[in-house]
Amino acid sequence: MNTAPDLDALRPWLDRQERVEETLSPVPMAALAATLSLTEAMRPRDTLPPLWHWLHFLDRTPSDRLADDGSPRSRALLPPIPLEQVMWAGSELEFVRPLAVSRPASRVSRILDMTGKTGSRGPMVFVTHEHRIEQDGETAVIERNRAVFLGPAAPGGGAPAAVAEPPHARRHAWAMNEAILFRYSALTFNTHRIHYDLAYATQVGGYPGLVVHGPLQATLLAETFRMWHPALRVRRIAFRARAPLYCGAPVTVCGAAPADGRHALWTLTPSGAPAMECEITADAG
Repeated sequence: MNTAPDLDALRPWLDRQERVEETLSPVPMAALAATLSLTEAMRPRDTLPPLWHWLHFLDRTPSDRLADDGSPRSRALLPPIPLEQVMWAGSELEFVRPLAVSRPASRVSRILDMTGKTGSRGPMVFVTHEHRIEQDGETAVIERNRAVFLGPAAPGGGAPAAVAEPPHARRHAWAMNEAILFRYSALTFNTHRIHYDLAYATQVGGYPGLVVHGPLQATLLAETFRMWHPALRVRRIAFRARAPLYCGAPVTVCGAAPADGRHALWTLTPSGAPAMECEITADAG
């Protein structure tokens, strides 16, 4: 049984910062467009669509320093939290100005907050990182990502009960298979084993199959919005992960009718409940 981590001992990590500089190459952008089988009209060209900066500023922890679950636990801005698994829990992003392709950009990162809770798997620690991305001396994106550290999963864990789907105005299904998970892992340099190692995902992680990346779900939500509303400019996105999705079934995105410039979208679990919720604020720009 895991004991609750001593968060007071980890507080000095809140003072750390990290700066990374990189030229925003068009190569990963073209590769993600191929991974998602985007139509020619949807393929980005001169600027990065919302969330596509996740293809850049990647962690480069050496393979011999990865944790057993494949995650880079020795990162400069990742406290040594003694819990076995780490999952992406959600994000909030502000898009101030577009990021231009083939131009230098920088990202300044810090740990914004650490909080502890107790859940069905024992102690949990939520860590929030803030990233500020700049280009040409101006802020382009302000991002806050939340990760949760968890103890081992309990064996078993039956299928969730079916629920009534929330009402929606439109929906779109994205194909999801092992090849897409592999490509997305490669593009984002994500070595978390629950996305590509079926034996680990089922026998150690306690999942019924390979897990669809949280950021991939988020990207599909943002891309669906871009497909439905090509003339609108996204100003803000907030994501909240509620349940995982697994390889082998399409990722279905639903959207409610917009209200006051805000658009609610979500992905669906097989039982009909929201897997990830998303609120997008957009205008004609």
